[in-house]
Amino acid sequence: MQTRIKEYRVRVGLTQDDLARRVGVRRETIVFLEQGKYNPSLKLAHDVAVALHATIDDLFIFEENE
Repeated sequence: MQTRIKEYRVRVGLTQDDLARRVGVRRETIVFLEQGKYNPSLKLAHDVAVALHATIDDLFIFEENE
């Protein structure tokens, strides 16, 4: 899975720590999300999208074969 989380996070001026605090996770979780190495729960995906003023579809790119 690919994400645009870093792009949107930088756009709104948040650090990984800032975003992690806003959504209630550790910074490492944000790192893994940005790298596409972690599949979040729907709740976490929603919280990240809200924090970044985006939609889940804006942030997460799903491949057909995944």
